[in-house]
Amino acid sequence: MKSKHAQVHFNENGIPIADHFDDVYFSNDSGINETQHVFIKGNDLHQRWALWDKPHFTIAETGFGTGLNFLVAMHEFKQFRQANPHHPLKRLFFITTEKYPLPKADIQRALSTFPSLRAETEALIALYPMGLDGCHRLHFTAFDTTLDLWIGDVHQLLGQWHSPEEGLVDAWFLDGFAPSKNPDMWTDALFSQMARLSKNDTTFGTFTAAGIVKRGLANVGFVINKRAGFGRKRDMLTGYFQLTSASENENINLETVVQPSPEPERQYSTQSVPKATQKKPSQKWRLPEGPYYRYSNAPLKEDSHVVVVGSGLAAATMCLALTKRDIRVTLCFDGDSLAQGASGNPQGGFYPQLHSEASIASRLQAHCFLYARDYYDSVNSNIQLQTSTETITKANDKKPTKEENKYDFCGVIQLRFNDKVGVRQAKLVNDDVWPSELIRHVDSEEVRRIAGVDLPYEGLFIPKGGWLSPPQLVSDIIDLAKTTGKLTLKPNHCYVSHTSDGDVEFTHGKSIKADHVVLALGAGAVGTDAFDSLPLRPVRGQVEAIASQQPIDALKTVLCHKGYMTPAMEGRHALGSTYVKNDLAVEPREEESEQNLATHEQALANTDIVSQLKHDGTARAATRLGSPDHQPVVGALHNFKTLKQEYADLGVGKPFQQVSTLPQSNVSTLSCLGSRGLTTAPLLAEVLASTLLREPLPLNNDLLNAVNTSRFMVREAVRGEF
Repeated sequence: MKSKHAQVHFNENGIPIADHFDDVYFSNDSGINETQHVFIKGNDLHQRWALWDKPHFTIAETGFGTGLNFLVAMHEFKQFRQANPHHPLKRLFFITTEKYPLPKADIQRALSTFPSLRAETEALIALYPMGLDGCHRLHFTAFDTTLDLWIGDVHQLLGQWHSPEEGLVDAWFLDGFAPSKNPDMWTDALFSQMARLSKNDTTFGTFTAAGIVKRGLANVGFVINKRAGFGRKRDMLTGYFQLTSASENENINLETVVQPSPEPERQYSTQSVPKATQKKPSQKWRLPEGPYYRYSNAPLKEDSHVVVVGSGLAAATMCLALTKRDIRVTLCFDGDSLAQGASGNPQGGFYPQLHSEASIASRLQAHCFLYARDYYDSVNSNIQLQTSTETITKANDKKPTKEENKYDFCGVIQLRFNDKVGVRQAKLVNDDVWPSELIRHVDSEEVRRIAGVDLPYEGLFIPKGGWLSPPQLVSDIIDLAKTTGKLTLKPNHCYVSHTSDGDVEFTHGKSIKADHVVLALGAGAVGTDAFDSLPLRPVRGQVEAIASQQPIDALKTVLCHKGYMTPAMEGRHALGSTYVKNDLAVEPREEESEQNLATHEQALANTDIVSQLKHDGTARAATRLGSPDHQPVVGALHNFKTLKQEYADLGVGKPFQQVSTLPQSNVSTLSCLGSRGLTTAPLLAEVLASTLLREPLPLNNDLLNAVNTSRFMVREAVRGEF
């Protein structure tokens, strides 16, 4: 999971050179002009954007490097949006891969030579991720651009991109070091994946005119054109993808799809590869994975109306994910106010659950956590900006304090409180799976310094973690969604059912018409007909609110062992939590208070911290919703009991690509977040919103399958359980 950073040196022109490949990251002549010539003009992006009639455009790149190509594309797209504010094309997605990511300092140095991209560079540096394999989704709101930076080997990654049957990518920046320097990248496997992911008429541009590239692209269905290269390069290649052969599709016109542009020195050449070498791409590359396919529905449109049902963090993140995409949302909840369930706990610890191996569960936790941290930083920044603006209007620019924000990214220490835990922690450190910026070992002296209290333990430190107030967070997220003008709140709307034609029924005869429904009910899903075919696991949890007192009043970080303890918020520390399966009662219980205190006293047996505490009995209980495999449930809802028979062939070994996809559904869910909602809700809401709008998805296919609503049905079908 931990990636290897690139090793570079800089030449006399300040151009970075990759030591491993002995090749430059961009042209010595002009990196920006090279990107403009090869990729912007090579894909005719200005002309294509002007004629585009869809809400988003997707560029895919095969080598992120310094990020220069991305920055230029983002810069150009911002200019396009400023010149065309009412154009239907509103968002740019840029998906890119990088096997050896550059350290942040090297990227900063390399891009410092481009002052015209200073704003774009600063935005990238602020969000540049740590070296962790997988997808890092980064939002550049000021540029209407989303970057999916996939760290890892391109051949392993492209196969993990979930794609609609009609294709995912609109333009390729076919970059990477020269074929002679990096032959491992320029392979038939790469070209086959490009064919799988491309739409009909998807374009490409590449700096190279090597024969291996020309033949490889032509063999999978790309029509190839040779154009004038940049600088000292005589030639480069551009072209477009034909899902059918040229003779079968008379509507494809090369001159309108890829228009050659004149240059002062010469005209572009349009010499095509002979038609004998232009092959029809194999359809087997494009078949979706049956019940795991996520794009079964027609995409939502700007005039679509979505009803989200729920009052907690899952519902709030879903509302913001949709409204920022200009989708009209009505949020319905069954009480007078939000955050009445598990999201109503005053404080919650925020950290990922990581193991010593890069399991599906650990990878999901790691990526959700990192996305959530950026998400919460953005929410807090926007709320502070909003509050400051309102305050300036009313009074003397009173800035909100950290206490008013009710959050603190003070880090989380997982204490090594017994030998068994010590063995697990040592394995995690020694196996070196995770970047040290994510989690690292700390000795007892550092534990004392970070925690601010006397703790004779070693442990693991998660510096990006901390604690948040879920009710405040839900309120802030909803406030941001309301600023879009696309969100309506409907309190006292208790969900009953929905119909296939979009009527959502509530108690007391209330109903709302919707194009799509998202059920984010938390424990409220238990006993609901819509969830009858899913194996839900409700778990009661009680958290104590201990009045701040010595010695815990000095606590500066979140402590984790079998339970957790937070620094004080408004004079109280959260201390929890119990886990009682299949218990929906939410009244605080004295015996669970005693259990929480005993758990902490046992874990902190080498101190007298807990034994000194005085507890006045203040506590809160709520029911969290989980699943049998402890993973969230995200995607389309169906009656999986009746659907299962259609997938009986999976039990006799039929490939997933050879069974049908799920039928269309007008209802989805974001649920079963368990006790990790603070970590998982933002990214999984992003996954569902991207699914509903047919955008790129920010998780590997195996992780998407691990949270798919159909997975329980699939497992039973594979085992022949009917």
